[in-house]
Amino acid sequence: MDKPLFADVSHALHVSYLALAMPPRQKASFRNMLIHLIEGIDEPTAAQEKWLAELRGPAGMGDYDPDRLTMIEMRAQYAMITDAAKTRLTSPEYAAVLARYGHGPDKMAGCQRLAVYARRSCGLTALGLLTSLTVRHHLPRAQRDGYALRDLADKAKTSTYKVAQAAKWMEKNFRALEAKALERLEPSFVAHGLVPDRTTCDSAQAVVA
Repeated sequence: MDKPLFADVSHALHVSYLALAMPPRQKASFRNMLIHLIEGIDEPTAAQEKWLAELRGPAGMGDYDPDRLTMIEMRAQYAMITDAAKTRLTSPEYAAVLARYGHGPDKMAGCQRLAVYARRSCGLTALGLLTSLTVRHHLPRAQRDGYALRDLADKAKTSTYKVAQAAKWMEKNFRALEAKALERLEPSFVAHGLVPDRTTCDSAQAVVA
């Protein structure tokens, strides 16, 4: 039996949201993006290798047809994955998924929803400041120029200490929401053959050990 296409739930969400962020009519760019994603995997599964060969098309032929059904099926699969996140998760969990894996308007919508969620417990109430802090949380450290805690505090006319405490609250609670979302989605993703069953994998490794 072939291995699932995705390594885990996080991988499935990352690829699906990224793929669906590509305009449907930009088929060559969409295909190239998928090829780049698979080529970046250190140890691709047989399913991923087969998919990569199909995306590249026959060697030397140059006759790849971007309109064939398999491409449509792939986008449909990605849409099914993102729809599962939308329908199976609680509102805060879904917001955490959008903020982490979404792109453009989806990502910002997730950040705004998380800002409202944080307002209840993080010690701050200004939604503009909370949204900026949430965006900052989801940016790589190297891309946080303009989001220094002191600068955000000065702009909002509040103390840096309060802003730092809110950022610490977000670090803990937003990550907990993400983890809960992945945990909630995993059984259905395993059942549909999208990701491997970690329980089975762990059991097999224990036997080998």
